[in-house]
Amino acid sequence: MMRRSTRIRVLLCNRHTLFREGIKALFMERTSIELVGEAATARQALTMVRRLRPDVVLLDATTPDSGCSEVTRRIRAIDSRIKVLILSLSDDELLISACLAAGAAGYIRKDDEAVQLRRAIGTAAGSSHRAA
Repeated sequence: MMRRSTRIRVLLCNRHTLFREGIKALFMERTSIELVGEAATARQALTMVRRLRPDVVLLDATTPDSGCSEVTRRIRAIDSRIKVLILSLSDDELLISACLAAGAAGYIRKDDEAVQLRRAIGTAAGSSHRAA
């Protein structure tokens, strides 16, 4: 089933309120990316994924109540069309490899620029969406 919206629907999972607020402000100015939900924990994110069916989940690598590879696996089990991008400050190759093996579409560092995040979201969502 194809989604009709041309906007990329994003769910953000990060335990830090200030970080979530910054991402929300970044996307408020973008017409092609819509932040449809925010979660502080993996449990909250999984509940929201079931209800909202976003195109992309931005998942913090250090989600407090579950490992990011396990959360990625669970999201993909709910709906394999949902893409997961891991957000991290670390370049831990084992962590990145585990998340990619679990089905993550990619990885982006939290210290990258906003344009890189937009591009990563657009790439993860697929060519039918345009995020830049």
